[in-house]
Amino acid sequence: MWHNETNWRFQMSRFKLIFLSLALSITAISAWAGQITLKSTTSTVELVGDLKSFDNGIYIIETELGELEVDARTVTCSGASCPKVQSLSSKISILGEQDLLNQLLIPLLESYSFSLDANVETKTINKTQSTIKVINQGGQEYASINVQSKSHKKLNDQATNAKDTLVITSSTLEMLAASAKDGGVTPLAADALIAITSDTNSVKTISLSALQDILSGKISNWKDIGGPDISINLYLPKDASALQSIAKEMGYEASKFAKSQQFDSLKELSMAAASDPYGLGFTNYSNLHNANALAISGGCGAYIKPSTFNILSGSYPIAYYHYLKTSSEATPIFAREFLTYLESSQAKDAINQLGYPSLSVFESDLDDQGNRIAYGLLATSKTVPVTEYRAMMNVLIGARQLSTVLRFKAGSLDLDVQSSAALEALVSELFLGNYADQTLLILGFTDADGSTGENKRNSKAAAKLISRYIKDADSGNQLMDLQINAQGFGEASPLVCEDTPLGAATNNRVEIWVKDKN
Repeated sequence: MWHNETNWRFQMSRFKLIFLSLALSITAISAWAGQITLKSTTSTVELVGDLKSFDNGIYIIETELGELEVDARTVTCSGASCPKVQSLSSKISILGEQDLLNQLLIPLLESYSFSLDANVETKTINKTQSTIKVINQGGQEYASINVQSKSHKKLNDQATNAKDTLVITSSTLEMLAASAKDGGVTPLAADALIAITSDTNSVKTISLSALQDILSGKISNWKDIGGPDISINLYLPKDASALQSIAKEMGYEASKFAKSQQFDSLKELSMAAASDPYGLGFTNYSNLHNANALAISGGCGAYIKPSTFNILSGSYPIAYYHYLKTSSEATPIFAREFLTYLESSQAKDAINQLGYPSLSVFESDLDDQGNRIAYGLLATSKTVPVTEYRAMMNVLIGARQLSTVLRFKAGSLDLDVQSSAALEALVSELFLGNYADQTLLILGFTDADGSTGENKRNSKAAAKLISRYIKDADSGNQLMDLQINAQGFGEASPLVCEDTPLGAATNNRVEIWVKDKN
């Protein structure tokens, strides 16, 4: 239902673009004097007021109702102070790293344009620059877009003060949150750093410390990570690539002492690793292609695979995000409506089809989680009573886990950045009735530190806290009929080993499951 509401907003934008008029881009004029009349192009409604400004196709007028913003495409203007249109097309600049532009943003831009029954004309200027024109079936231009590729470092330094500029970049969730404070941010997709091999390679898991040692040159033979006594053929992205920059930010910098073959193309890197029985590639999840992705293992033997569900739930440890940065000021109309489209289910489906995990809520059946009990025995040195496992499984049988997994900041009752966003998205889904016929199971889990009884109490308290967050958000009593079952199972179901602080933090969580009502 949330998607339906977003789709409605998107279809209205589409209707306006096709049937009303084109985006109006003019030089901003901030000082106006005089009264104007704005008349709707689809009804008899008129607005009379003093024009305060006209920028990027938006009238701002002072009326008896107060200050109003009016989309110029939906009205005609009469009066001596009406602005003169200088262009009928939105002028936009898009900056980004080459792979993200070609593999994600430009296909999304094309998808949006085609949804408007518009054609896309692309002209290459040079290796780093091109222009895209979006033109409707009648030959009218909706937008003229200048696309330029830049390095990851330059993109991070790029100011987004210009109202006509969109910047696509990547970073950790913490850096994304910091960027949001400086201007507009539209998250697009999640991703993750992964180690890849050929399917014929006998090594199927790798520890984070071993991965760091391979990248630093300390490990160069497969025997040191459980493989045959033969050298590792290491395949890496180019030193100046966006992926190398992100990896460095996350503590996985490739050293000049690590003998490697470097690639401009992540797809070619993946293909090379997939075809080499002794090759190990370092890339991202969205460029896995036909290679085998190694699971991340801990000292206890438990491991976590890189998958869309594990990345979005925060269980896979080295994830990051792709997002758009925009000015906090008004952007051209075409850009604004493109940003609205990116929130729609059509865009999220397109992102998934492009090989990126979209920021949607995914589901996983209990049948897909056969390691839960095994990890309960492997990941901790404590003995958890069988009755706890039985109680947990009685609750989980027939249920489906959502990728909404919530964690708190260390020593705090506040959710971390990722969890806050995930909970907000879940509440939106609940308000629109997506799980109205389901029981919502809110299940708390802890690490093994502390007594079994204390951990069970703490995990139940965390689950009840999330339940209260959801109910407190329901100021309009829309969720009165929603059945919520909050329970805590302590350390009964660890996801990963607890031999590092990160492992313990990963296991301290609240999971959201849904189950058919009895």
